[in-house]
Amino acid sequence: MPSKPGPKSGNTGETMESEEQPVQPAPPPAKESPTLVKRRRLLNRWSIFALIFVSAVATVLYVSNVIAINRLLKETDTLRKSVDSIRIVNHSLRTEVYRLQSSERITRIATERLGMIPPPKAPTVLSPR
Repeated sequence: MPSKPGPKSGNTGETMESEEQPVQPAPPPAKESPTLVKRRRLLNRWSIFALIFVSAVATVLYVSNVIAINRLLKETDTLRKSVDSIRIVNHSLRTEVYRLQSSERITRIATERLGMIPPPKAPTVLSPR
Protein backbone atom coordinates (compact mmCIF):
# COMPACT_ATOMS: atom_id res chain seq x y z
CA MET A 1 0.00 0.00 0.00
CA PRO A 2 1.49 3.36 -0.91
CA SER A 3 2.14 5.71 1.92
CA LYS A 4 0.64 9.15 2.09
CA PRO A 5 2.95 12.10 2.27
CA GLY A 6 3.02 13.63 5.73
CA PRO A 7 3.60 17.20 6.74
CA LYS A 8 6.79 18.76 5.53
CA SER A 9 9.45 19.26 8.09
CA GLY A 10 11.52 22.37 7.75
CA ASN A 11 13.07 23.44 4.40
CA THR A 12 14.57 20.10 3.46
CA GLY A 13 11.57 19.01 1.47
CA GLU A 14 11.38 15.67 3.24
CA THR A 15 8.02 14.20 4.10
CA MET A 16 7.22 12.00 7.05
CA GLU A 17 5.52 8.79 6.23
CA SER A 18 3.01 7.24 8.57
CA GLU A 19 2.26 3.61 8.59
CA GLU A 20 -1.35 2.54 8.85
CA GLN A 21 -2.07 -0.46 10.96
CA PRO A 22 -4.92 -2.62 9.86
CA VAL A 23 -7.95 -2.41 12.16
CA GLN A 24 -8.77 -5.76 13.60
CA PRO A 25 -12.43 -6.52 14.16
CA ALA A 26 -13.48 -6.97 17.76
CA PRO A 27 -13.72 -10.56 18.82
CA PRO A 28 -17.28 -11.83 19.03
CA PRO A 29 -18.66 -11.59 22.55
CA ALA A 30 -18.39 -14.77 24.49
CA LYS A 31 -21.74 -16.33 25.16
CA GLU A 32 -22.61 -16.31 28.82
CA SER A 33 -24.24 -19.22 30.45
CA PRO A 34 -28.01 -18.94 30.92
CA THR A 35 -27.57 -19.33 34.67
CA LEU A 36 -25.25 -16.32 34.80
CA VAL A 37 -27.66 -14.25 32.71
CA LYS A 38 -30.55 -15.27 34.98
CA ARG A 39 -28.54 -14.32 38.10
CA ARG A 40 -27.68 -10.91 36.66
CA ARG A 41 -31.31 -10.23 35.80
CA LEU A 42 -32.39 -11.30 39.27
CA LEU A 43 -29.69 -9.14 40.84
CA ASN A 44 -30.77 -6.23 38.67
CA ARG A 45 -34.39 -6.71 39.73
CA TRP A 46 -33.44 -6.79 43.41
CA SER A 47 -31.27 -3.72 42.98
CA ILE A 48 -34.14 -1.82 41.40
CA PHE A 49 -36.52 -3.06 44.10
CA ALA A 50 -34.09 -1.99 46.83
CA LEU A 51 -33.65 1.43 45.22
CA ILE A 52 -37.42 1.92 45.01
CA PHE A 53 -37.85 0.75 48.60
CA VAL A 54 -35.15 3.09 49.92
CA SER A 55 -36.64 5.97 47.93
CA ALA A 56 -40.10 5.24 49.33
CA VAL A 57 -38.79 5.11 52.90
CA ALA A 58 -36.89 8.37 52.41
CA THR A 59 -40.00 10.02 50.98
CA VAL A 60 -42.16 8.84 53.88
CA LEU A 61 -39.61 10.10 56.41
CA TYR A 62 -39.35 13.45 54.65
CA VAL A 63 -43.12 13.92 54.49
CA SER A 64 -43.58 12.92 58.14
CA ASN A 65 -40.84 15.38 59.10
CA VAL A 66 -42.57 18.18 57.18
CA ILE A 67 -45.88 17.35 58.87
CA ALA A 68 -44.25 17.34 62.31
CA ILE A 69 -42.55 20.67 61.65
CA ASN A 70 -45.83 22.24 60.50
CA ARG A 71 -47.57 20.95 63.63
CA LEU A 72 -44.82 22.37 65.84
CA LEU A 73 -44.98 25.72 64.04
CA LYS A 74 -48.74 25.92 64.63
CA GLU A 75 -48.26 25.01 68.28
CA THR A 76 -45.52 27.64 68.64
CA ASP A 77 -47.74 30.26 67.04
CA THR A 78 -50.62 29.36 69.37
CA LEU A 79 -48.35 29.56 72.41
CA ARG A 80 -46.97 32.93 71.33
CA LYS A 81 -50.49 34.30 70.95
CA SER A 82 -51.35 32.93 74.39
CA VAL A 83 -48.26 34.53 75.93
CA ASP A 84 -49.10 37.85 74.28
CA SER A 85 -52.66 37.81 75.62
CA ILE A 86 -51.43 36.86 79.10
CA ARG A 87 -48.94 39.75 79.00
CA ILE A 88 -51.72 42.16 78.07
CA VAL A 89 -53.86 40.88 80.96
CA ASN A 90 -50.85 41.10 83.28
CA HIS A 91 -50.21 44.70 82.21
CA SER A 92 -53.83 45.67 82.81
CA LEU A 93 -53.77 44.00 86.25
CA ARG A 94 -50.58 45.85 87.20
CA THR A 95 -52.20 49.10 86.13
CA GLU A 96 -55.23 48.25 88.29
CA VAL A 97 -52.98 47.46 91.28
CA TYR A 98 -51.12 50.77 90.89
CA ARG A 99 -54.43 52.62 90.68
CA LEU A 100 -55.78 50.89 93.79
CA GLN A 101 -52.56 51.52 95.74
CA SER A 102 -52.36 55.22 94.93
CA SER A 103 -52.11 57.43 98.01
CA GLU A 104 -54.72 59.88 96.69
CA ARG A 105 -57.33 57.13 96.45
CA ILE A 106 -56.52 55.74 99.89
CA THR A 107 -56.67 59.23 101.46
CA ARG A 108 -60.01 59.97 99.76
CA ILE A 109 -61.57 56.68 100.92
CA ALA A 110 -60.22 57.19 104.46
CA THR A 111 -61.75 60.65 104.75
CA GLU A 112 -65.06 59.96 102.96
CA ARG A 113 -65.99 56.45 104.07
CA LEU A 114 -64.17 56.05 107.35
CA GLY A 115 -64.41 59.62 108.61
CA MET A 116 -60.70 59.91 109.24
CA ILE A 117 -58.93 63.25 109.13
CA PRO A 118 -55.37 63.84 108.01
CA PRO A 119 -52.93 64.70 110.82
CA PRO A 120 -51.93 68.38 111.05
CA LYS A 121 -48.31 67.46 111.51
CA ALA A 122 -46.31 64.52 110.15
CA PRO A 123 -45.60 61.85 112.76
CA THR A 124 -42.12 61.62 114.22
CA VAL A 125 -40.31 58.35 114.51
CA LEU A 126 -38.57 57.62 117.79
CA SER A 127 -35.54 55.43 117.76
CA PRO A 128 -35.37 52.74 120.45
CA ARG A 129 -32.46 52.87 122.90
